[in-house]
Amino acid sequence: MTEQATLFTAQVHRMDFDADSIYTSIGREIIRWDKKTKQALTVYTLPPNDNLNKGARFAVDERSIYGNSIYFFHVMDKRSGEVTYQQRFGRDNQSDLDLGTVLVDEGNIYFPVRNRGLAVVDKRNYDRVCYLNEEKGSVWALAQDESTIYLGGVDKNIYAFEKATLKHTATFSGHKGNIHDLFSFQDYLVSVSADNSLIFWDKKSASPVQHLKKIKCSLGCAAMTEQYLVCAAKGTMRIWDTKSWALLQETPVSFGTMFFDDGVIYIANRKVPRVDVFTIEDAVRGNAGRGS
Repeated sequence: MTEQATLFTAQVHRMDFDADSIYTSIGREIIRWDKKTKQALTVYTLPPNDNLNKGARFAVDERSIYGNSIYFFHVMDKRSGEVTYQQRFGRDNQSDLDLGTVLVDEGNIYFPVRNRGLAVVDKRNYDRVCYLNEEKGSVWALAQDESTIYLGGVDKNIYAFEKATLKHTATFSGHKGNIHDLFSFQDYLVSVSADNSLIFWDKKSASPVQHLKKIKCSLGCAAMTEQYLVCAAKGTMRIWDTKSWALLQETPVSFGTMFFDDGVIYIANRKVPRVDVFTIEDAVRGNAGRGS
């Protein structure tokens, strides 16, 4: 790992969180940081069997790190750093624009496979794999709640699958462009599209509650709380009030990818050694600064 004093000066491709730590990827490394001090704690290294110029897409749970590189799916023990499983998935499982992510729950790991929809790997037996929406092409966006996995991609729709049965339960239709990001919050789902619009959906009816158009959000990321809806795209962050849908703040932020954890926003870039960390409340007040 390149000498990095804190998370604030890290280069970051992907980010995930557990209760006490922040995890970031760059190249073959996945780094664990203390959530309070932002100091580096552990460096994990993926095997040299893949081209990881950017970094792995990954997710963490209590015991493991599940890393998805260009060709391989890896499982790594969080304590020892040992790679306990790896499997190649076809020729290339990286989404066309390297959007996509990895999700994990109690029973499964979910990740996109290029032009094959979503791979679902059973945590009890990693060799047991099935695919969702295999005929729909590449998946670029994922979200989940306790009972459902949501996925969107190149066919402009969002699909909901029941986790217990992996059966399709709903289709969300309304965008005119590829789906770039999804965020799940309580009874609602937020989608960001290449059509430069954002839709706030009711999960139960799969119908739009609010459609924010012409907001220059293509390739952006969204997050939501009880009070606010946030979208960061191409160096600009916009925040709306979720009751009135008034635009509260439109402010420049560092160019990069937005990650969100428990009310805290992280703006990171794999090419620039800088991570900005601030709360949504800070951003509403116009204080989307370097670090908190």
